[in-house]
Amino acid sequence: MTYYVGDSPSEDLVVEPARNDEPMDLAAFDSCTVTLRDEAGTEVESAGFLATIEGDTVIVEWPGGELFADAGLYTLTLVLESDAGARERVAPVYIVIQGDDGWLTLDAAREDWPDARKISDRLLHILLSLSKSEVLSYGDPVPDGERPPLNYVKAQGDQARNKLNASKVDPASGGFGDESFIIKPFPLDWAIKQTIRPKTALPVFG
Repeated sequence: MTYYVGDSPSEDLVVEPARNDEPMDLAAFDSCTVTLRDEAGTEVESAGFLATIEGDTVIVEWPGGELFADAGLYTLTLVLESDAGARERVAPVYIVIQGDDGWLTLDAAREDWPDARKISDRLLHILLSLSKSEVLSYGDPVPDGERPPLNYVKAQGDQARNKLNASKVDPASGGFGDESFIIKPFPLDWAIKQTIRPKTALPVFG
């Protein structure tokens, strides 16, 4: 699930709680509380979420006001409770908030790489974030408020793609998905370094 900075979702969020990949029986619960946190883990202040249990789903109504002030990976946490005292936390819902700072968004990445469409928003966000950090570590700093040069953006995409290809557990399986990947360190190769810091050929004197 993705939005952009400043978006206010218009449609309710439908969550199907599961335990060990099996749908949970929600008949034992009477209410649900919802918490939204940003990438730093700070709770996002809002007018409050309204969550309603309907059958085997929880319908979450977005509160009014600005929720997504910054780009990053947000976490929506649901806690089911019963009047008898039962309390269970549901697996988190991850929401990627895309920015407009010149670096690759999920939308742009998926437009360029078909394989990026086969993995989750969360995993692709992590790959792009790690690759951006590695590009900045090797290249010159980008001044605050300025957009990165195109060669940095190209290098970010190439590095994320390399990480994606290197992270497949079983290359012969042909499968893509969160369970088929393990994100591990993958250094910048010479081609990406050349993209970040192009080296001109030395003149030859005859």
